[in-house]
Amino acid sequence: MKISHDFDKGRSRAEPMSNVTSLARDARRAIGNMLHARLTQPGHRQFYLAQIADHGRNAALGYHDEDHLRAAAGWLKAAQDSQDDGGFSGRYKLDKGWTSSYPETTGYLVPTCLALAERLDEPEWEARGTRALDFLLRLQLENGAFPGGEVAENTDKPSPFNTAQILNGLNIWAAEKQDVDARQAADRAAAWLVSVQDDDGAFRQHFYLNQPSAYAAHLSCWLAEYGVMFDDKAARKAAEKHLDWVLALQDVETGFFARSGFYGADHDRGTAVTHTIAYTIWGVLLNGLLLGREDAIDAAQHAAERIMERMEVLKFLPGRFNSRWRIDERAQCLTGNAQMALIWLRLYDERGDLRFVNAACRAIDLVKQAQPMDNPNPGLQGGIAGSFPVWGGYIFHAVPNWAAKFFIDALLHKERVLTALESD
Repeated sequence: MKISHDFDKGRSRAEPMSNVTSLARDARRAIGNMLHARLTQPGHRQFYLAQIADHGRNAALGYHDEDHLRAAAGWLKAAQDSQDDGGFSGRYKLDKGWTSSYPETTGYLVPTCLALAERLDEPEWEARGTRALDFLLRLQLENGAFPGGEVAENTDKPSPFNTAQILNGLNIWAAEKQDVDARQAADRAAAWLVSVQDDDGAFRQHFYLNQPSAYAAHLSCWLAEYGVMFDDKAARKAAEKHLDWVLALQDVETGFFARSGFYGADHDRGTAVTHTIAYTIWGVLLNGLLLGREDAIDAAQHAAERIMERMEVLKFLPGRFNSRWRIDERAQCLTGNAQMALIWLRLYDERGDLRFVNAACRAIDLVKQAQPMDNPNPGLQGGIAGSFPVWGGYIFHAVPNWAAKFFIDALLHKERVLTALESD
C-alpha cells in the first residue's frame, strides 16, 4: 500500500457546510479575531495571511519532517524560556502574548524532552527536563495531588486529570533517571488518584467542571502505566475499573464514546473536539495494551477506524464530530490531528495494518501545512495553533504548548515506523 508523504493540495469540498449556523458562527469568530489580532506585532500579519492563503507554501518550499521537528522544538524552547520558573508557558495568545506556566502539560512534556535529547543529540533537552521536573516538584500539594490550570490562576486546587498527566512525566523520569524524588512524587500522586476515584470507576471529585468524562481514560492510562512500571496493584486495579466505566460508554455500532467532550453541553449533544476524542481513544488503547485487555484495544481500533474513514473521504480532519461522525465544526483541531496520528501509528505497531500508517502520515501532513516555518515572532515560529484556521473553536486565537508536544511525538513515532518499513 502506498504510504502518503505529500501534503493535500487543497481542502475537500466533498461535504457541504453542515448548516448556516455554523457558517455564521465562523464569520463572527473571524471578525472578532481580526479585531484582536494585534496585526502591528511582529509576525502577526504574516501568520494571519497564512490562515487564508497559500496553504501549500511549506510543501512548495521543500520543508522535510526534520525541518518541522526542529521548528516545533524551537518553539518549545521559546515557551520554556519565556518563564522564569522552569515550566512551559501554556500558550502564546495573539492578543496578549505568552501566558504563565502550565503544570499539566509541563508534566507530559518531560518524556518529550527526553526523546528530543536522544533524537537530536542535544543534552540541552535533558537540562530542560530537569528544570521542568524541579518546577513540578515544587507545586505538588500536601495530599499528593497537583493543581489544575496555569500557575497564574491556581496553585492550590487539586485536579485528578492534571495530576495524571504530570504522573506520566514523573513515571518516565523516575524510571529512566532512577530519580528518587520523582519516584516519591509519583507514589504520592498515584495514591491520591486512587483515593478520589468513585465506586463505579469514574472520576468526579475535583474533576474539570464536575463532569465525569470518557476522556479521563487519558487519566487512568497513566495510572496503569505507574502500576505496571512500579508493580502497584491498587493503581492497576483502579485503572482497570475506570477502563470498564469508559468502555460501557461506547456505542457498539458507531464506535463513538459518549461523554468524550469537555462540557455538559457536549455530553448532551453527543459532540466532542478531536482533542478529547483522541484523549479517550488513546487512553482506552494504552490501558488495553498495559493491562492486557484485547476488548479495549478492539474498542479503540473501532473508533479510530471510523475517524480514518471520514478523513479519507473528506481529505481533511474536522475539528469536531458528533456521535454519528458527522462534522460539527470544519476548522481543524491541530492537536487532535497529531494525537490521532499517534493513535494510528500505535495501532499499526500492534496490528500491522498499513492503512493506519497512511492515515497517520496524512494527519501529520495537515499539521505541517499549518505550521509557521519562517515567522519572525518566537511565539509563532514553529508553533502549532489550536485550530486551523486559528479562529476555529479549539483554543481560539492561540498557540498551545501541547499541540507542539503531540506533533513532535507523532513525527518521532512516524520516523521509527518508516525506518523499520524501509529496512524490511
